[in-house]
Amino acid sequence: MRPADAKQTVVTYALFGLAGVAAVAAVWHFVAPARAPQAAARPAVSAMALPAVEVAAPDSASAARPGSLPVSLTGSMPPRLPLDARGHLAKVRGVRDFFDYFLTAQNELPPDALDALVRKRIAAQLDGTVAQAETLDVWQRYQSYRQALARLAPLAAPIAAPIAASDGSRASQLDLDAMQSSLDERVSLASRTLGADWSEAFFGSDWRRAHYAIERLRIVRDPALSDAQKAARLQALDTQMPAQERGVIERGERSRATVDAIARLRQQGMSTDQLRAKATQEWGPQAAERIVKMQQDEDAWRAKYADYASQRARIEAMGLTAAERDAQIAQLREHAFANVGERLRAASLDLGSAH
Repeated sequence: MRPADAKQTVVTYALFGLAGVAAVAAVWHFVAPARAPQAAARPAVSAMALPAVEVAAPDSASAARPGSLPVSLTGSMPPRLPLDARGHLAKVRGVRDFFDYFLTAQNELPPDALDALVRKRIAAQLDGTVAQAETLDVWQRYQSYRQALARLAPLAAPIAAPIAASDGSRASQLDLDAMQSSLDERVSLASRTLGADWSEAFFGSDWRRAHYAIERLRIVRDPALSDAQKAARLQALDTQMPAQERGVIERGERSRATVDAIARLRQQGMSTDQLRAKATQEWGPQAAERIVKMQQDEDAWRAKYADYASQRARIEAMGLTAAERDAQIAQLREHAFANVGERLRAASLDLGSAH
């Protein structure tokens, strides 16, 4: 996926339909049962939640040509593998991004074909260098982590619906102890399989933010604390986070506030002109035009996806084998959606409806 496509897809998701659940969704994502990913280049879906899923290979050209990209990644480019000043593989998140790029297509390829594809693409970037062997070693460790992750006991679902905001409004009875225990289990597993350095590089920042979100909810929900005590403890919790990660959280909170405000505008059933006028008043004319354009794009997307979903349902009702069904749906998705970002979003929505 081109960076512009990825950015547009993420922003669209944020503005339409994901407002209000980000705090709990982030935590739940880290500790929920393993599930196949459906995103691309720098996936938002954490590899902590990726199982080693084995599926029948579709009867497609991508499966027949080792090393070629599967349908969902056609037209995109894998991330560059990062190297340090000495030419060794850098121990940074970008290595996981490279692997996750290919793992988004794990349901289109059998495990051996996916492994061969990753190895070929590693060689394409690093052939003959010391970093090639280092990358292959980390890839094997990452696969071991994912296979072991798939065997972990899943966490029970929340008792009630997720809370609507990070301040605890409409808080549900989430089992925070169980979520923390599941998170700790995954931290330990990653350290054993990946090693401490790569575990930190791949997941450290994510896990610290997940732990922060759990502890924040724990404070907000504590009936024994006064409002002043809660504020003091929340402030102390904030200071425990590294400055860079605290900045990420603060930017996320500001973004969620904006997202919530835009979502409320859309829920009022405003016309395009009314939305433009209100958004201009709140955020200025340039932002207003972007918001209006995104609403128009979203409306067009929803209409396109609805038509695609009706055709997909007809395929699902044909009584095909799983491999035949998946191959036909992949072909339909490629025909219905012009770019990689749209196809990946459709695949993600398909996965959500299946679950």
